[in-house]
Amino acid sequence: MRFHAILLVRDEADIIQQSLEHTLRWCDAVYIYDTGSTDDTWEIIQDLARQDCRIVPFQKQPTVFSKGLRAYVFSKFRDRAAEGDWFIRLDADELYHIPPPEFVRTKLGKHETCVYNQSYDFRLTTKDVADWESGRETVADRQRPLQERRRFFVPLKISEPRMFRYRETMQWSPDCSFPYNAGYVAQERIPIRHYPHRDPVQLQRRCTLRSIMAAASLDPGRHWLTDDWRQLVVDCNAENLQYWTPETPLPEYQFFNHLAPLPKRGLQRFAHALLLPILDQTRPTFPSNYHPEKMSTDITQRLLKAFSKQ
Repeated sequence: MRFHAILLVRDEADIIQQSLEHTLRWCDAVYIYDTGSTDDTWEIIQDLARQDCRIVPFQKQPTVFSKGLRAYVFSKFRDRAAEGDWFIRLDADELYHIPPPEFVRTKLGKHETCVYNQSYDFRLTTKDVADWESGRETVADRQRPLQERRRFFVPLKISEPRMFRYRETMQWSPDCSFPYNAGYVAQERIPIRHYPHRDPVQLQRRCTLRSIMAAASLDPGRHWLTDDWRQLVVDCNAENLQYWTPETPLPEYQFFNHLAPLPKRGLQRFAHALLLPILDQTRPTFPSNYHPEKMSTDITQRLLKAFSKQ
C-alpha cells in the first residue's frame, strides 16, 4: 500500500520546505502543480526534488484556480498507483497531525475508503502582531518550526474529503473537487493543523492576491477575502480560541456532520461494497483535451507589480 499526494501551490516560499519535509515522513510520492508563484516557491521545490525523488514537480503555469486542477494532476499520475493505494489532497499550509498511513492502520475499518478532515485552524493573534511590530519576531523566525510560532487555534466543524483509496475504475471529472463515488466515508476524521495566517508579511501578500483575483472575477468564493490583513487577526482573548502545547495531543472533537443520515449511510455501505465498478462505468472519463485555464498576462503583471511594492 502506497500513499500518493496531490499538492497545489502558489507563493508558499515561507513554508514549502517545512511542509514537504513533514509530508515526506509518510508519503511515497507528492505530485506538485504551481499555479504561478511569484516568489521562490518553485525553485525551492525543484531543489528539494533533486534531493528526494518522491517529490515530483509536475508543472508551473500562471493558472486560474479551479476544481479541475487536482483532477488534472490525478489524471497525469494515476498510472503510478495500484489498486488499494491511497491518494491524499495536500495544501502547503497544512500539516497532517496523524500521518495518513498510521490513521489508516489505527482508525479505519476495512470498508471505510474515504476520509474527511478535522481542521485545527491556527491563527495570527494580536500578541503575534505586537511581537512582529516590536521586532521580537522577524522574517528570520520563519526558519523555526510552525508549531513553535503559532499556537492558538480554532477547531472547525466544517469538513471536506481529503483521502480516498484508489481503484482502477474510478473517475474524476474536471467539474468535481473529488472523484465520483470516492469511497465509503469514514466516521473518524483525520486531524490537520492548518496555518493560513503565518505572519503579517505573508498574510498581506495573500490578501493582495485574493483581492486582485476577486476584482478580476477570478476568485471562486474563497474562505476569506479582504484587502486588509488586520481584519483577520484574532484577539488573544477570543472566546473560541484555544492554546496548544507542541508535542502534546490535540483535543479530539466528535463532529459527525460529514456523515449522511443513517438510512442513506446504510444504502451507501451496500453500494460501495458491491456496485462501485458498475457505477464507475456510468461516469465520464477525464477529457484528453483538458487544459487548465491560463491567467491573463494583464492579471499576472498586476500581481507582480503589487507584490514588488510589499
